[in-house]
Amino acid sequence: MARLKRSSKVLEKGLRRMAGMRSINDPLDFAPGLSLTEYDVRIQALQGQLARYNTMLSTVDEMAGVVKLMEEELRSYSEKMLMGVVTRYGKDSLQYVQAGGTPRKRTTRKAVSSSPTTMIIPTAAPSLETNGNGARVTAS
Repeated sequence: MARLKRSSKVLEKGLRRMAGMRSINDPLDFAPGLSLTEYDVRIQALQGQLARYNTMLSTVDEMAGVVKLMEEELRSYSEKMLMGVVTRYGKDSLQYVQAGGTPRKRTTRKAVSSSPTTMIIPTAAPSLETNGNGARVTAS
């Protein structure tokens, strides 16, 4: 996912303000270092720095893509190397485990017995004439 490039509200506001100040006919020079020319220099400096920053982000995005591609290639190559060990030594070998393979689990299955299952017979539900514990209920 590409990183979001940065913009600057301060820069945008400064550009608009400078355009408005340029429309004033009187040269704006308030004090040493506080002039329209110095304002323009500072705006240009921020624009340049922001452009370099966004270029660096693009470079980082490109490098991240290259790293991801190289990881995928290495993952594939690692799998091929492990399959080479399997071909030569087998999956049950010590060499396979040494190369990073996981040994097979050696579980034995129990034989299923064919004995008949016992049927569970449901108990009879209490009748309306009893109170559930076997005692008869008399009608009132």
